[in-house]
Amino acid sequence: IMAIASSTWHRVLKMKSVYFLILCVIILIASAYNYNILSLDCHRALMIDVSMLLNTIAAIIIALSISFEIPKELREGVASTLLSKPLGRTQYLIGKMVGVIVSGLVITGLITLGFVFVFNTAFKDLTEAMVQAHLLIMGSVIPMCAIATLISVIIPENLSPLITAICLWFSFSISKLSNIKIIYGGILPDLNLFNIRAEACYSASIDWLYVGLVVLWGIVFSVFATSVSSLVFGYKDLK
Repeated sequence: IMAIASSTWHRVLKMKSVYFLILCVIILIASAYNYNILSLDCHRALMIDVSMLLNTIAAIIIALSISFEIPKELREGVASTLLSKPLGRTQYLIGKMVGVIVSGLVITGLITLGFVFVFNTAFKDLTEAMVQAHLLIMGSVIPMCAIATLISVIIPENLSPLITAICLWFSFSISKLSNIKIIYGGILPDLNLFNIRAEACYSASIDWLYVGLVVLWGIVFSVFATSVSSLVFGYKDLK
């Protein structure tokens, strides 16, 4: 598992373009400071919003990479080669997912550190709630990668990224969709639990117990989704 995971995160984290994009994200976050007039002196809240939004987008893109990588390896026979060794299908899926999760935690963590530095330099009033909000975004990488893994073993390669993106969008909109029983039947997880944007902007801190329970819930859901993925993958014909 760790061999597959390490090869996955090393391949992602060795790409120079990743760090260039992280730098661009931090520059965009810092640019919110110049919108004090256009935002009617709400540039402090704007910087927090921009940081959380871009960090969430980064987490989603990382999760989406699974829906490209696993189907590609299945199509090209790479997965079959790996599975011809003393390696089970469950270990293969877990290894790929752990590798992408580590990549996502590193990337969102670097964006979080960049936000902390920029915000503290600009306003010098960094609060605990802001850090907690970004930690939750980092934690959201775990269930998102589990969702992407599940879809990648069920849906064909040409549709897997699209379906994954749609499912992630629905998962962030559960609070609105839960009232429409025809559309939502309680299947998707509520990823909006990881979003505490209002608290980050206007509260000094939130209960650490909430942060811990939400991350724990994300891990439990990931175990469930990975178990279903393994069950489906066990019956899948490989080239």
